Amino acid sequence: MIKLASFRIPLLYAVCAPLLGLSLVHIARANPEFSQWYASSAFQIFPNIVGRLFSLLPFSALEIGLYLLPLFVIFGILNLIANLFTAEERKRVPQQLLKTSVTIACFASTILLMVLLTCSMNYNRNGIAKDIDIVVTASSHEDLVKLTALLIDDLAGLSTQIQPSTDGTFQMDPVAIKNESKQAMFSLGEKYSSLSGYYPNPKPILMSSWMSNINLTGIFSPYTIEANYNQDVPDYLIPYTICHELAHLRGYIREDEAGFIAYLACSSSDSASLQYSGKLNALSYVLSALYRDSSKEEYERIIATLPEQARTDLIAEQEYWRQHESTASEIATNANDKYLKANAQSDGVKSYGRIVDLLLAYHKTNALAV
Repeated sequence: MIKLASFRIPLLYAVCAPLLGLSLVHIARANPEFSQWYASSAFQIFPNIVGRLFSLLPFSALEIGLYLLPLFVIFGILNLIANLFTAEERKRVPQQLLKTSVTIACFASTILLMVLLTCSMNYNRNGIAKDIDIVVTASSHEDLVKLTALLIDDLAGLSTQIQPSTDGTFQMDPVAIKNESKQAMFSLGEKYSSLSGYYPNPKPILMSSWMSNINLTGIFSPYTIEANYNQDVPDYLIPYTICHELAHLRGYIREDEAGFIAYLACSSSDSASLQYSGKLNALSYVLSALYRDSSKEEYERIIATLPEQARTDLIAEQEYWRQHESTASEIATNANDKYLKANAQSDGVKSYGRIVDLLLAYHKTNALAV
């Protein structure tokens, strides 16, 4: 006989938890003030408690959890099959099926609730532009060219301060990458209050090549509040990626804003290597915008001014991603596009280009001090 009474509370949770989360998201979208309060106050519970707890682990809890999940599913199926071999156990199968179904429902509700509370709730908060007192306005082609020249000039100076690997590409010690990137975000938080607070240890993904196959350099875990990064990509991408993912832990969920914050953190660092990472990543976005906004002759003339180190790293990155092109990467890009649009980023993946507008605004506000 199936006993439903014992599952009343779990079933209530499975139904009410996502409804509560969706209701809060609806309120946040309708009331930006509430969203801002949540991002700056209530949300901070997650990095300060959940993030601090998982930061103690030397590995990515998200990654290990993803590996263990199929094992739990297989174990559950085998256990169910084993119970079919005796009459006594067969009587318990309906109750066990109900228990398993309720457990799965509660797990799924918790997963959805965490995504809603740690991601979706923050999409309507104040943008980083308002929080650091810069104004994003329309920019001219001349502004874009000037920004490109400034970044190229900075990279020329930084190229002489880094030690390339034997193949000529940028390299950085893995331990230094993690420590200096985290310190860069902490230092940026001392300058801008909205970025201050606790930052957990960034976590390299063990199977990073899998991330490359789906075009991911980093991923913020809304369940364990971890900043995970791909350690297989060219080194110059890694410090910037770590700072990008750590920016999400301060409630800046929009990709363009997290990317801009990563630029600020890296370029403000005392480390020449981090500065190089931030400037070159920013330049790659700016060059993409310039390519769409320039004649072929002008673009080629500007590209010709790239320092050799930057040119080497950009070519190496292009070759790296060419080797990881696959159907899976296309599917992942489309899925990410749909996720961004579902969270009110109407341009979807195109919103990554908005980082250029933030860079231009910062450049103008700080009187060419890019």
